[in-house]
Amino acid sequence: MNTVHLDSAERRAVRNRLSRARGQLEAVIRQLDQDEACLQVLPQMIAANKAVDRATYAMILAAMQACSQQPDALAESQQIEKIFLSLA
Repeated sequence: MNTVHLDSAERRAVRNRLSRARGQLEAVIRQLDQDEACLQVLPQMIAANKAVDRATYAMILAAMQACSQQPDALAESQQIEKIFLSLA
């Protein structure tokens, strides 16, 4: 079985999105600790969730593209499809 890796640009983009999500989650925790109103906290939680989702989609896309270029990557393609469908 081949292993799919992100190229440096893809890796940097995913890492940046995850770093953004981490910052947003830290802000959410601070807001909760400071007993801020739900309507102040929820947008930050949604933003963090979207950042993680976008990082996930970027990784799935990279894996799908890599597998499409490797004719012997059927097992990996099936794993990627299962992961993708679990997002629904």
